[in-house]
Amino acid sequence: MKINLIIPSFYPATVYGGPIFSSLNTSKELAKLEDIEVFASTTNTNMTSKLDVETNKWIDFEKNLHVKYYNETIVDKFSLQLFLNIYKDIKMSDIVHIQAIFNTPIPISLFWARFYNKPTVLTPRGGLGKWVMSNGSSFKKLWLKLFIKPFANCVVWHATAEQEKQEILSHFPKAKVVIIPNGIYVDEFKKSNMLEKKEYLKKYTSKNIDNINKIIVSMGRLQKKKGFDILIDSFHKILIQFPNSCLLIAGPDEGEKKNLKKQIKNLHLSNNIFLIGNIENQDKVDFLANADLFVLPSHNENFGNVYLESLATGTPIIASLGTPWSEVEKYDCGKWVENSVGKTSEAMIEMLSKDRKKMKENSLRLANQYDWSGIAMKFKNLFEEIRNERI
Repeated sequence: MKINLIIPSFYPATVYGGPIFSSLNTSKELAKLEDIEVFASTTNTNMTSKLDVETNKWIDFEKNLHVKYYNETIVDKFSLQLFLNIYKDIKMSDIVHIQAIFNTPIPISLFWARFYNKPTVLTPRGGLGKWVMSNGSSFKKLWLKLFIKPFANCVVWHATAEQEKQEILSHFPKAKVVIIPNGIYVDEFKKSNMLEKKEYLKKYTSKNIDNINKIIVSMGRLQKKKGFDILIDSFHKILIQFPNSCLLIAGPDEGEKKNLKKQIKNLHLSNNIFLIGNIENQDKVDFLANADLFVLPSHNENFGNVYLESLATGTPIIASLGTPWSEVEKYDCGKWVENSVGKTSEAMIEMLSKDRKKMKENSLRLANQYDWSGIAMKFKNLFEEIRNERI
């Protein structure tokens, strides 16, 4: 079974964050399964630059996983090569899996998939969330009406959680929606180097900091959607009860760093809050594993890989109602609250007062349900089902 994954950007375009890794890992695990071959049609965009990769030809990425990076004519906007040639990739496939919603490859891919009568899965990647729809381009509603609605009932929609399913149905009430969550390589996040707090702070801030007994962390691209301003104000409030605390925020800047630095300075928290830039691989695992609490009061996440990554290291989380992580309360490894300063700070105080060892056990118990091998099998079952329906 040949799967044609159509996605605007693909690994190693890690500047785009979690979706790059989830699409990569799903593809890798699918390619390991019997009777599956994955062909990823993408572009060489890397947000403000281009990837250093061969373009416009299939590259053997791994066994049974092939990638074609079409040259991006206008960086992060449009690929003429993809527009003119994507029909060839679709025509040779058995299943088409399109990821994204407000990107130029999507309408033309939907058209050709329909033209060739190919079973199609459409993954909006959180693009239909209320916060996302109300921010950014005002052209979004018109885009949905002109380019997505004609195909909305001809595809199977993929949501990563019940919340995203409801977001899809709010726009397309008759859509068929299947929920398959993102995953994680659980064992990789269990391999952490445990550090003393002073050693940890020296590693990630390059400063010698004493007398810290609570470390709170967050991670994500520095953009308004992530709610880091709410987190900073919330942290300021908890210092009354936990004065010897610090907050570390990791992630690349996407236009918000200047505002956050100003906020930190105005609150006189330069010795307590640190923006440490992007971290990856083992540094990321150690960053999460050695913290007392992970907090990200994001306005909207269709899944939020980093919440799962934190849980997989054994660190409890606080997630906002704009994310699908309500089950952390069932497993007693976090809080799912309104992303206001009041509710977030209350949740932080509650979680920091709990037994850290017990929180680690509970966090790992929940994370173990999301290993990538099981997620890939769910996709295979979906692909086989929709292929058989079309035969």
